[in-house]
Amino acid sequence: MPEGSDTRTRWLRVSLRSMLVLLAWALILVAPETARGRHRARLDPAEAIFTQRPFVEKDLEISVGWEKASNGNLVEFALAGIWVFWKRLEIELEIPTGLQIPDDGPTSGDLSDVGFATQLLLCCEPAQLLDYFSLRGEVAAPTGDRDKDVGGTGEFGFSVLAGRLVTVTERLPDVFVQLQLSYFQAIRLSRDDEELARELGLSETPEKDFIWNIAFTQSYLDGRIRPAFELLGTTIVDALVSDDEGTIFELGVGMWIAPFPDASSLAPVSFGCGYRWPLTSRRDSFGAAAFMAEWAFDL
Repeated sequence: MPEGSDTRTRWLRVSLRSMLVLLAWALILVAPETARGRHRARLDPAEAIFTQRPFVEKDLEISVGWEKASNGNLVEFALAGIWVFWKRLEIELEIPTGLQIPDDGPTSGDLSDVGFATQLLLCCEPAQLLDYFSLRGEVAAPTGDRDKDVGGTGEFGFSVLAGRLVTVTERLPDVFVQLQLSYFQAIRLSRDDEELARELGLSETPEKDFIWNIAFTQSYLDGRIRPAFELLGTTIVDALVSDDEGTIFELGVGMWIAPFPDASSLAPVSFGCGYRWPLTSRRDSFGAAAFMAEWAFDL
């Protein structure tokens, strides 16, 4: 086996072991708080699926994402641990692994880009203009494998997040409106883009995006069922090829459920799933789905 394959295999084993260690430590830390956090899964504001939440919370998340592209499918598995300090500052670590499943060729997998994030809840209160207003910064280190097209490009960015609970009618639950305004920039080009830049003599320009998402969520049955409806927008302001620049619109729908009774030790667990599909024909994305399991506990 080539030396590069040995290195990637070791990285994959290290990432899987890291995920298991993080999961074990999270369960140890959460266990004493489970009794106090039994209702946390459904008493927090309803979350969106694809739009970043404006509030901070402690939880452990396991997610599976699938995305369809023009030449195949990408499946990503991720474990994330989120911890809150002083009830306003959130620190997050995400360890993902990815699988590239091309339409023509062998499937390949590896560690993807490990993500770090911090979010500061600045304000607010229900009597004010906004219920939540926070700032978020994040970076995904280029730890993936560009040769396999499993990460390897990395990115960094920051977000302004806001949330407001709106009463529409007395007969229906209030609608929680969530807004995300973000800027993201890739750290380096993918292997295909790097080769294209050399062939055409182009400047190796990392992609720069503005993201603006808005989500509407509700809570039914005391928070046990929480549907989400999202309008997702990405404006590519700088790209390797100018034809890739422009705005992409997507529509997302999803739902969270908290199925376990309050007396159960699994009461803090909720499950979310969603699907988003493009409303425009730009680029090569043809839809994506996500499934998440979340264990929430007390701040």
